[in-house]
Amino acid sequence: MSMVGLQTTVSRSHTAVMSKATVIWWSMFACSATALATSCYLAWASYTSSAVAGCSGGNVFDCDHVLHSRWSTVLSIPVSIPAIGTHVLLLSMLMARFVSKRWEDLRWTAIGFASLSAATAGLWFTGVQVFLLEHLCPYCLVAHVSGFLLAAMYLINRPAHGVSLKWIGGAALAVVGGMALLQSVGAAPETHKLEYHPKSQPSVEAPDADGLFLFEPPKSASLPQTFWTPGQIRNQLVQATHRFAMLFSPQMALSGELTNADEKPKVNSALILNNVKLETGFWPLLGKPDAELVFVELFDYTCEHCQKTHKAIEGARKKLGDRLAIITLPVPLDAACNPAIKVTDANHLESCLLAKLAIAVWSVDHDKFAEFHNFVFEQKPKYAAALIKAKELVDVEKLTATLAGTLPSEYVAKHIALYKTAGSGTIPKLMFPKTTSVGAIESADLIVKMIEQHLR
Repeated sequence: MSMVGLQTTVSRSHTAVMSKATVIWWSMFACSATALATSCYLAWASYTSSAVAGCSGGNVFDCDHVLHSRWSTVLSIPVSIPAIGTHVLLLSMLMARFVSKRWEDLRWTAIGFASLSAATAGLWFTGVQVFLLEHLCPYCLVAHVSGFLLAAMYLINRPAHGVSLKWIGGAALAVVGGMALLQSVGAAPETHKLEYHPKSQPSVEAPDADGLFLFEPPKSASLPQTFWTPGQIRNQLVQATHRFAMLFSPQMALSGELTNADEKPKVNSALILNNVKLETGFWPLLGKPDAELVFVELFDYTCEHCQKTHKAIEGARKKLGDRLAIITLPVPLDAACNPAIKVTDANHLESCLLAKLAIAVWSVDHDKFAEFHNFVFEQKPKYAAALIKAKELVDVEKLTATLAGTLPSEYVAKHIALYKTAGSGTIPKLMFPKTTSVGAIESADLIVKMIEQHLR
């Protein structure tokens, strides 16, 4: 081979090597920059308690669930913060250039440590989301996939003269393992957050004299109950007797139980979102309509966070007794009846049916609603089993007629409208006059404390 030919071959080989190195450099730079951007966004969302755009509402992709779990922090610091540090180091080393061989070796050592740390952390947190939380954060997954690609490109391009891979990999594994250990033994953070509401102008009825907007039930539910309960039948008989007595002796009607029968039942109202009012007589209710303390709960019977919160609410009811009532509005996390849900998780496939069934039970007999409500939450039945229980509690013919009508669907639509007014997103929502608690609460004492702070 001639000298010219040899030089040409060497030149082409050098160009090919440089081209490969350039492609890998730019690929690593792009992956690290992408991971840095998503980590910065998640850190901002964590510190400002902002909702993460595009992935909430209880579906498989539910960032609120992931970012409010115990695995979202280490030593009370969001895990996105060390991720930011890792990628700042990696980008700095990618852009640095050293003439000294020793410093160049150290540069590649730092690149290798950061890349393998990102990949190891990505493996850990992906496993946590899949196997422990059973919900995924797409922003987190973007950062994790970037980490996997960074590690792959580093392993392809790592210099033969660099520090031994086992030491770099061992150091990365030790750091991520230590972080995972701290997360495992650390206390779980609160899974709820408080939202404060400014004066709002929701799309409900016109304000009354006090400037409050009355959130009215469906027009077909102008009476809070479709059928009379035995107690109502008794009151109607007493009122009929009262009218009959008035024909013969007005004085007779002015004494005892007859006069009391004509009195309207006492009701109270719940104020939410700063100026929206719901009256206890027209909505599914746990407790007495004239209870001193009333708040509103938005929930789904198939939501695990709601099931945990239900136990805490029952504990609060035992502590506060008849002083407390909760307007309980099921909001199905099912796209079949809730347009705010884009993809229905398999766990929520019957939530529309369960919500309508609960409303039908309440409509037929207010007094049996609490028992049915507790049964669905505690036993977590399929719809078929829940329907059997409902038929055991209330009149079957009346229940069947109610389910065949439009009332349950109209109520669900009203609940969803309120859910949208409250900002949609995560449930359960415990709604007070100026604040809303969003997310699971597992402590009855904490709910009592919130009631004392926000209802007095």
